[in-house]
Amino acid sequence: MVRQFDHEVQGGSVIKPLVGLKEDVHNDAIVMRPILKSWQGIALSTGILPWYGDIDPWAMAECGIDTAIRNVVAVGANPERIALLDNFCWCSSDQPFRLGQLKRATMACYETARKFRAPFISGKDSMFNDFKGYDSEGKQVKISVPPTLLISGLGIIPDFRKCQTLDFKFSGDLIYVIGLTKAELGASEYFAYLGERERAERFIGNRVPRVELERARGRYFRIYQAIFEEIFSAVHSVGSGGIGFGLAKMAMASELGAEIDLGMIPTEEDLKIQELLFSESQSRFIVTIPPDKTKRFEDIFGYEDFALIGKVIQEPEIIFRKAGEKIASAGIPELKENYKKTLGW
Repeated sequence: MVRQFDHEVQGGSVIKPLVGLKEDVHNDAIVMRPILKSWQGIALSTGILPWYGDIDPWAMAECGIDTAIRNVVAVGANPERIALLDNFCWCSSDQPFRLGQLKRATMACYETARKFRAPFISGKDSMFNDFKGYDSEGKQVKISVPPTLLISGLGIIPDFRKCQTLDFKFSGDLIYVIGLTKAELGASEYFAYLGERERAERFIGNRVPRVELERARGRYFRIYQAIFEEIFSAVHSVGSGGIGFGLAKMAMASELGAEIDLGMIPTEEDLKIQELLFSESQSRFIVTIPPDKTKRFEDIFGYEDFALIGKVIQEPEIIFRKAGEKIASAGIPELKENYKKTLGW
């Protein structure tokens, strides 16, 4: 489906939607070269988390903005030069509850964008996405879309020759996680999986991720500096599915494996294995670093919450350990099969 979209207008694409050894895994963002005589580029990404709105529309908007910004920073965009667009797709705001959700999401857009210093330059609203009709037994029914906010992020890249992608590059590179993982599984893909498996309907939960805005913004400037200094060999913005899915994408794209110590993931509290792997806490990155660049990396990130959690290996599997004990492993061919089969033809 992605390959059917024309993303090669004038041959100006620098990072395509699909990356990796076989160009078959979705990257965090794409990068275009609009002026072919310039090394400057434009990064484009999105953040859309409709299920977060079932718990708190503020969190849906806040996390959507953080995701869109984080994704363009992950490829090399300057955090000082990011602009946003909003696309509200809402159900009937004649209902007080739905109108209240809309107001809360809009207020979150204002507050979050202001603190990130990322202006909204345009947007689109699509209201009253509701259907009224009858079911097969002639009873009246009303079907409404879930309140949904799509955030798009545009970022300026000073020199796209330094851009990064999410795929592992070299066996022996060290794997770091930057940012705290919390027990934030509310509206997560993990809960959706459990619910669909156990009752054919996604679980929602109650502790939705939130963004520590000042901390996140400072982190994004350090990521940008490290990319500019060419410290990283791979950068991935941790989003839906958490660290577990993030590592899977990096491995699938490169067809290189990883050895991971889950006990080293930075946290503020004792977390269950499921929370370490699948929590969707915001503003986090997985990065890989050549061993000879770790000192400079640690100098840049200083007192940030980061930790060495493993290394890239040649074998095509991800091995998870905790306290020295192997708790799980997954082969890359199996991961790729599951990654692709839902939308298979």
